[in-house]
Amino acid sequence: MTRGASVFAVGSGLSKALGFVFQLLLTRGLGAELYGIYTYGFTIAMFIVNFADLGTSKAILKFVPLYEDDPRKQNRLLGLASLTSLGGSVLLGGGVYVSAPTITELTLNNPLLTDVLRLFAVFIVFYTLIRIVSSVFQSVERQAYKMLLENVTTQTIRILFAGIALVVGASVVGVTAAIIVGTVLTFGIAAVVFLSRTSFHPTLGGSRGDIREFYDVSLPLTFSDVGRLLYRRIDVLMVGFLLSAGSRVGVYNIATVLASLLRLPLTGFNQLFPPIASRLYSNGEIEELQSVYTMVTRWTFTVSLLPAAATIVYAEELLGVFGNAFTAGVTVLLLFVLGELMNALAGPSNYMLIMTDHQYVSMVNEWALGVFNVVLNYLFISRFGLVGAALATVSVLSVINLVRVVEVWYLEGLMPYSLKFFKPILAGLGAGAVMYGLKTFLSGYPLLVIGGVVGGIVFALGLFALGIEQEDKEFFVESIPALESVLP
Repeated sequence: MTRGASVFAVGSGLSKALGFVFQLLLTRGLGAELYGIYTYGFTIAMFIVNFADLGTSKAILKFVPLYEDDPRKQNRLLGLASLTSLGGSVLLGGGVYVSAPTITELTLNNPLLTDVLRLFAVFIVFYTLIRIVSSVFQSVERQAYKMLLENVTTQTIRILFAGIALVVGASVVGVTAAIIVGTVLTFGIAAVVFLSRTSFHPTLGGSRGDIREFYDVSLPLTFSDVGRLLYRRIDVLMVGFLLSAGSRVGVYNIATVLASLLRLPLTGFNQLFPPIASRLYSNGEIEELQSVYTMVTRWTFTVSLLPAAATIVYAEELLGVFGNAFTAGVTVLLLFVLGELMNALAGPSNYMLIMTDHQYVSMVNEWALGVFNVVLNYLFISRFGLVGAALATVSVLSVINLVRVVEVWYLEGLMPYSLKFFKPILAGLGAGAVMYGLKTFLSGYPLLVIGGVVGGIVFALGLFALGIEQEDKEFFVESIPALESVLP
């Protein structure tokens, strides 16, 4: 697990860096208004993508490891997942294409959005299939392939194609079209890698029992995914619906993009945790599962603290990188940073519910709080604008994470917390104070670079001074053997 985490951390860091470059390219090349139109179309498309595969991308994570001794059944289930995803994405993508004018009229009321949505109808089909291939690699714990395909390759091709479109003078429709062409190319690469690097050969067939078993897991996960989107991304859609301004959508989205960088540690460990948790639970190794759950949660929170402190201290400077118009989102960004810290503090609790056969509990969680988020967003946006959307979403995000942790404890008797969490908190407070002090002497890009480096050093020294836990030492020594003679 530690070796896989190291690989994924490097790859995900590169992916986030490429994503940052992509967003910077779009904001600088399109401006706040047109960027908002692109963002709105992309958000709708991703909302549909998460529903289009009917939960098969997550069901793969459970069934491929579960039937590792039965390759025929693995292939049948993968064939069922592929057919389900293709059919669902084509059907829903067609629905987006047909309803694009109506969506435009009800939201941004800009005809450019209609063209953008119709292009994203194609994106829905191919990106859904890319996610299926990535899930297969994740299920067999080959994280490097998943990371390279879904993150690095996708982001690199998007930057390349969008950059070419902007250079030749394309507006938002041309840029979107270029990105869709890049997505089709990415799927072609994913298909070739899947066929050449795995022994799987998806086939159709299987008993009714197999089909029922598969959908009994995947369908609840579908509804869980949609419920999760209701409390994670419905805010962007409602900002467009209630405020009817592409520029406001753009400002709001950039704040969420920056805050989402704090999700990198959790995302990284969540790629590794599900198949391991599924195997440990199936084998009855509950004590080992408790240990892994606790360790992953603490690591996730620890690694998230430093970037969170930097984002809080340098919020205005970070938003200014994308253009002066985006600094209006400072308060939104600060609220989302707090929400992401709560997310990190809960660790992989949602995957714990799913991998311990409580997928229906997860589904109820997502939908109950998703509906609550819709109501809260409507009330808060109407009164407080962009800040209201952030406040509503962050409040719901905090509640769902608390609920998940309590449910895992109640249902399985597993709790991830200990007094060891106070060490990263103290180190983070020290690093934040030092970074804030540097604002007296520096500004702009030098402040971001020097402040980030100095803050990182202070944070690392703080952790070292407070004492390295034995399991942490083992993790770092396994990842970087040269540290064995340095760590106490």
